[in-house]
Amino acid sequence: MTVPADAVADLLVVGFGPVGATLAGLAAHQGLSVVAVDRETDLFPLPRAAHCDHEILRILQELGCADEVVEAMQVNQGMDFLSASREPLLRFRSSGLAPTGWPASVLFHQPGFESALRRAVLATAADVRLGVGVATLDQRGDGVIATLDDGEQIQARYAVGCDGARSLVRERIGTSMHDLEFEEPWLVLDLLLSAPIAELPDRALQVCDPARPHTLVPMPWPRFRFEFMLLPGEDPEAIRHPERVRELLAAWIDPDLVDVERSAVYTFHGLIAREWRAGRVFLAGDAAHQMPPFLGQGMCSGMRDAANLAWKIAAVLQRGAPDGLLDTYQLEREPHVRAIVEAAVTFGRIICTTDPVEAAERDAQMLAAPREETDAPQGSPGLAEGPGIGPAGGALGEQPWIDGIRLDDLVGSRFALITSAPVPGDDPDRAWWSTWATALDAQTHPELLGLLGGQEAVVVRPDRYVLAAGPLHDLTSRAIKLLAPTRTSATLHPVEP
Repeated sequence: MTVPADAVADLLVVGFGPVGATLAGLAAHQGLSVVAVDRETDLFPLPRAAHCDHEILRILQELGCADEVVEAMQVNQGMDFLSASREPLLRFRSSGLAPTGWPASVLFHQPGFESALRRAVLATAADVRLGVGVATLDQRGDGVIATLDDGEQIQARYAVGCDGARSLVRERIGTSMHDLEFEEPWLVLDLLLSAPIAELPDRALQVCDPARPHTLVPMPWPRFRFEFMLLPGEDPEAIRHPERVRELLAAWIDPDLVDVERSAVYTFHGLIAREWRAGRVFLAGDAAHQMPPFLGQGMCSGMRDAANLAWKIAAVLQRGAPDGLLDTYQLEREPHVRAIVEAAVTFGRIICTTDPVEAAERDAQMLAAPREETDAPQGSPGLAEGPGIGPAGGALGEQPWIDGIRLDDLVGSRFALITSAPVPGDDPDRAWWSTWATALDAQTHPELLGLLGGQEAVVVRPDRYVLAAGPLHDLTSRAIKLLAPTRTSATLHPVEP
């Protein structure tokens, strides 16, 4: 659906990478009119992100492309931390199928992943405009006006900057970044294999070698990734020279057996924007936070931002929910992201130790601890209790199959009201719930008993996080407090033009 030049779109998405595409698609599924713009005319042809978890696959399920993406993925077997002599220091195994019904951890080739995602979004009513970017962005009254590179103006009720680490939108709202004081340059090498190489592992390796920390990442055939930390004072261009690359690879494999598809130096950061909202403008993805790649959660965190924000904007615009609901976006997502960034930085500091004495002490401590393989954490931490999360809430809801159909496919882009028995026809709140939720009960569908966990009722939000669990009346009161229209709205804080 193309928004006429003189119309006002519900949502302007600036940037059409994985995060922007996810937000545009989810918002369109919610029935919002969406315009998404990006200066690039096509997706980046080389891999960058290489990992996602079950929660991201569940988001892709809502967009209708999860099964296609999974077919081209490789299940992640786990991750080992090795000493310089390649002795295991710590071992994580992937935990297989998650309660969401999807593999807990998978590895992928980003161009294929992103191509499937874009096709799914382009099949929605979103108005996607490639080859043109946003030159200026201003807030006036109850909306946002964006002037594009070609001079066209787009009016929207809300705008979200999904425009990456050098975000124009972040610059426009004037927020600063909180620095977690991690900054390390790494060489990333994506290889094309002509035949299987026995020396390459089937799981990710973090090699904690003080002479040069490095990482090995298996990817779907015929690709494999190596990452090498640059040492202090090392020239980023010199380390990318083909002969230098051959020297680095030779410690593991015969360099003649591979072709280098991509060679690039990236500086890994731990940064979080202090303000994710200014009036009607929001930040998501790398525009809001950047993290080292050691947990493979950078792109995943951005896609979670999109899932959290899309339904809230729709609730405000379509059903009159209070504007304050949108303030729960940063309240929920920032602590969630911070926990992941801090964990990634902690792992990074373990891996990036270059002092031989400190590395020897680290190895001795880790080798002294039990080294049994343990399950890797599934996805990310839950959401803390707050305005949008009540008692017994905050966890990602399970997704059982019901009569051969996945739960989310039955619920759609709505809340799910799961009860132990059908809601009585004379329940005074039954009509209110019908406007917000798909109601299912465990008496009719025993598969839902696990999701109920012994409670009378559970409410699952459209981003699939549990709002709360407990007596139905209590949950209804909480939902009405969160979602029901109010007579006054929150004060906007416009960005000065």
